[in-house]
Amino acid sequence: MTINHRAEALRLLTVAHEDKNTTFEGHNPEADRTIAEAQVHATLARDEDQATRTADLSEALYSLRRRFNDARALVARHIAEGLASREKDRWKAAIDLTKALDEAHCNLDDLVDDRLTADGWDPRSAYKTPAGLAPAGWAGATPERDPWTKAPDITAQVPEPVRRVLAEYLAAALLSKGDAQGVGQTITFALKHVGADLTGDIEKRITELTLGADPSDPPF
Repeated sequence: MTINHRAEALRLLTVAHEDKNTTFEGHNPEADRTIAEAQVHATLARDEDQATRTADLSEALYSLRRRFNDARALVARHIAEGLASREKDRWKAAIDLTKALDEAHCNLDDLVDDRLTADGWDPRSAYKTPAGLAPAGWAGATPERDPWTKAPDITAQVPEPVRRVLAEYLAAALLSKGDAQGVGQTITFALKHVGADLTGDIEKRITELTLGADPSDPPF
């Protein structure tokens, strides 16, 4: 049975106050015992209130943290979409927002990079200024495909000789160091973005260059 300790403490204090059975010396042992019992209930009521407040604060903090993380994810997605759009105005707005967040000690670079990578972009190339691209709405601007619309898979349409040449040079670039590796990654991501995913061919060529040809492959 649940006890309302606050109500019980008030009831006992009222009982003690109304108890007139005092001794000759002016003491009332029964009232003293009642007051002591009331103090116990008052202490328990205070502990219950404290526990309730603590639980409420914990729930509020959890809710705030969840909403804060959701807001960070949404802002990071907005920035990533702006960078990937390659439209000068939109790209610049994304860069400006990134700088403003940095100044406010709210860096979202990791979240933005994760979003770009998940959508097939090399984060390093996304941050590079889109030179030569006209802002959206300018006369003569070439309409671009929405970068967030999944491109049709055209990998099978890439001729085998072209596939081998691309895999050869991209594998060599990815195995090298310096700028060549970055160029190789950029081209690989760009091909994947337009629907020509040569990852398997490149990985196979890298394996051949590092470990030798697969003995199960035909020698031609």
